[in-house]
Amino acid sequence: MGRIFDRTVERYPERTAVVDSDADIRYTYEAWNERVNDLASTLEARGIESGDRVGVVMQPRVQAGTIYWALQKLGAVFTPYNIRAAADELQYLVNNTEPDVLIYSSVARDAVDRARDEFDDEKTLVYVDEDVPEYAESFEDVVSEGTGDVVIADVETDDTSVILHTSGTTGRPKGVPRSHTNTYAASTAHAIQSRWVDNETTLGLMPIYHTMGLRTLTTTTIVGGTWVAQRSFSPKQTVNLVEQENITSLYLVPTVFHDLVKHDGISDAKLSSVRRLGYAGTPMTEPVQQRVREIFEPDVFVNHYGSTEVYTYSICSWIDEKPGSAGRAGINTRVRVVKPVQGETVDPEKTVQQGDLGEIIVDASSPEAFTGYLNQPDANDKSFQDNWYFTGDLGYRDEDGDLFVVGRVDDMIISGGENIYPVEVENVLDGHSEVNEVAVVGLDDERWNQVVTAFIQTDINEGFDDLAERLDSFCRSSEDLATFKRPRKYVFVEDIAKSNVGKVLRRKLDTEDLNTEVYAISEV
Repeated sequence: MGRIFDRTVERYPERTAVVDSDADIRYTYEAWNERVNDLASTLEARGIESGDRVGVVMQPRVQAGTIYWALQKLGAVFTPYNIRAAADELQYLVNNTEPDVLIYSSVARDAVDRARDEFDDEKTLVYVDEDVPEYAESFEDVVSEGTGDVVIADVETDDTSVILHTSGTTGRPKGVPRSHTNTYAASTAHAIQSRWVDNETTLGLMPIYHTMGLRTLTTTTIVGGTWVAQRSFSPKQTVNLVEQENITSLYLVPTVFHDLVKHDGISDAKLSSVRRLGYAGTPMTEPVQQRVREIFEPDVFVNHYGSTEVYTYSICSWIDEKPGSAGRAGINTRVRVVKPVQGETVDPEKTVQQGDLGEIIVDASSPEAFTGYLNQPDANDKSFQDNWYFTGDLGYRDEDGDLFVVGRVDDMIISGGENIYPVEVENVLDGHSEVNEVAVVGLDDERWNQVVTAFIQTDINEGFDDLAERLDSFCRSSEDLATFKRPRKYVFVEDIAKSNVGKVLRRKLDTEDLNTEVYAISEV
């Protein structure tokens, strides 16, 4: 990957490579390369070499990209961590990956300050913002030490390039080592499948510790484009960046699109530069999808279905014809739907019939696929069978062979002996004008085993029982939802618990242990 960056620098030295509006920074590829080489030469002089790990905790910003490319040139391993990790979580992540250096910004200052004494080994701490802690070094000082003399390390294509972590929605995050081959294959496939073009200008909003954020950076560089870093989401700032930088593509999670198209100023914004849209991370409800299409009128609108472990499972560029479809397998892999058998080994060859639900599995020989979790042999045994990766997702193929994802195997609600999938209920409720956001789960119930429960975020601040009745009537009248699947309980909340990339944390949706204000609970 270090050579990938140098090739782009040689082809397009004068093109704008990165924009960081928060810091008023704009580098050409040639200028950025000088910064990258200065940092790489300093780290190399301090003993960082091929295979060594460097931890990073910061938002999408020019320093993050600089660190990534410097480490790729050295053959070292870029190891980013969740910027919202509390001290004990950061301690776990750092001790699990054992970096020699930890580079962080003000967003993680408090967590690092409280966790650093609990790191297993002493390590160099480097701070990228002003007011540097006494126990850390200044990032600018480290860069200015550099000579700029760097010889790109000789690495094997299967050597580790980056270690990401899973979102930890069901337990501790698992480390996912990804090789240079994984990164390059996923990035070039992303360009092809998202129909990106030469000199694409892309918004770098997704976190760099998430595969979407890192893929945006690497793919933009491969096509000689401009990575416009946005440190945190603000609909107003996003709209301004689109207008000011003539952004041509957006690759975001549905939650961001949801908030963006509901922004007051979106209708008057000049968005015609945006021609290619993509989303991933979680399903997008049909009402949001329709609104996104109306606002942007894109040439390309892609649903990208994948994971940290195997970047691409499938791609759908015809979601206007089939809303919610995950489409067909990506160009580097194969996908199957198999019937899970409780407590038994599943044969990857025994696929379900068309239209039947089953677990989605992915060809683990894909050049985009990882080879196993870091220090997690039990998780590897559970996830792999006969060179197939078991995703834990439930889905089915329609009569055309297109894939649909209905949720996680563990998210399925069993109420009164019937199987109910949250996404089908959410699709209906999200179309109601008084619902801003919705997440559906099954809560324990003595009579029904589980009762379908909708957590609703709304602008309404009173009359919740009446609102519950209106929502119930709305569900009853829907042609897309069987009556028995409708929610019997509504919980009106200030916020719905989500991960940093917009995935609903269903395990945190419980009326007895909810980390947000509950306005009302209504039963119908």
